[in-house]
Amino acid sequence: MQKMYKTYKDVAEFRLVYINEAHAADGRSMQRIGKNLGVSEHKNYGERCQVAERLLSDKSLTIPTVIDGMDNNVNEAYKAWPDRVFIVGTDGKLGVAATRGPFGFAPAIEQAGEWLAEYKKSGKELALQPKKPDFERFMRHNRPRPTGGERSSGKSSARYAHALGSWEMKTAFGGSFIEATMTLTVEDGKLTGVWESQGGQMKMSDIKLDGNTLSFTRTMGPGGSPLAFKGEIDGDKIEGKYTHKEMGELKCTGKRS
Repeated sequence: MQKMYKTYKDVAEFRLVYINEAHAADGRSMQRIGKNLGVSEHKNYGERCQVAERLLSDKSLTIPTVIDGMDNNVNEAYKAWPDRVFIVGTDGKLGVAATRGPFGFAPAIEQAGEWLAEYKKSGKELALQPKKPDFERFMRHNRPRPTGGERSSGKSSARYAHALGSWEMKTAFGGSFIEATMTLTVEDGKLTGVWESQGGQMKMSDIKLDGNTLSFTRTMGPGGSPLAFKGEIDGDKIEGKYTHKEMGELKCTGKRS
């Protein structure tokens, strides 16, 4: 975002809007980073401003920044939590409208960069309808590639066809849901997977597909404790549960993107 600001600040007005903290130690989506930084839910506007100033300082951000009020009007209007990217044209219409972060953030930055580059070149705003950033394209461009062998063809791919692609997943946790994207592919005749959630990307392991029964293991955040999943694929839906040695069972469902 900072790089985009420096490149295109001469042709567009940028505003970074700091909303309620996404990773507060005592928030609805409790994060270890919140505990480590000592960041809790904002009790008043002064606290929110202090955390926003800390963010700008720690990340060396120079983007013009405004801070949402304690009524969270901006957050509610744009459904911004935990993060989103928008381009608003001079006619008030949206040129880019991102899906929710974290998995929607990087592809939205890519699309916004393309929009701004074309605008800077032509001097004309693109006649675009709001659309979701192409997450599939982003993953194809950024996923590590295998060194050789079969990628996604042959009998093994046909066997796994009903599971391949991207899935929007929700895991019940602490009275709320943690959203993620699960992407399944075939490499060297074997199922491989990437799990992206709340800014982190984790490789899935021990992936097995027995008919419609999918099972795998992943960590609870990069370097975190293991979670074992087992569930059933029913067309474009998945329903199952995680097993964790301390938290017990966590319901997890998904739908094909």
